[in-house]
Amino acid sequence: MILNKLREYVDPSDLEIHIYKNGIYVVNYTLISGFNDKKIDIDKNNKKISIIGNKLVISKLKKDELYISGDIYEVKL
Repeated sequence: MILNKLREYVDPSDLEIHIYKNGIYVVNYTLISGFNDKKIDIDKNNKKISIIGNKLVISKLKKDELYISGDIYEVKL
């Protein structure tokens, strides 16, 4: 039990969304299912997150992390 909690702390598997003034940082996503300058769709298992805005850009892209910048109007869970 303690080992599982420690493992989750060190290597989290849940989807995380961090909202900042200039963008959104997403961790532990599975797939970018749609992308244009007005909407970005991100999937994690059966969950879908949509980021809606204007001039959206994926500024950072790694295996399970991404940073989205632009004029963000809405995040739909």
